[in-house]
Amino acid sequence: MLKSKIKTHKSGKIYNQPHFFILNKGLNSGKPSRHYICNSFVFLADDKNERDYYYFMLQGIWELRLLRPYLKGSVIEFVRLGDVIDVLDEVLNSVNSGNRSFYDVQKALAQIELHQNNLQQQLSHLMQLRKALFHKYLKS
Repeated sequence: MLKSKIKTHKSGKIYNQPHFFILNKGLNSGKPSRHYICNSFVFLADDKNERDYYYFMLQGIWELRLLRPYLKGSVIEFVRLGDVIDVLDEVLNSVNSGNRSFYDVQKALAQIELHQNNLQQQLSHLMQLRKALFHKYLKS
């Protein structure tokens, strides 16, 4: 099922359905992103809930560095599409066993992401304020 959902992204292609990108080159291979990045796979979901579920699942895989053993290449490391699918399948099977629900964790992760984005915006505004203060006092 996942083989039909994860594809190699072609530059310039626009997707109408819910999707996200998965970096496939460098030490950050496997890192999901909601915005386009070069050298990436694209996950095509049926709806937003499915997109968010797999996004956070891949975020966890990336943060735990579960794809590091699968990196290939000597100069620029990369991960193969088949390896991403295999690791994702393995993680999904372990998460879905037992009576644990990832949807509860997913809600908390979504809130953490919102707070993180808010803090990044605040930091950006503080940096702009700092530059403005330097500009005001050093340019006069």
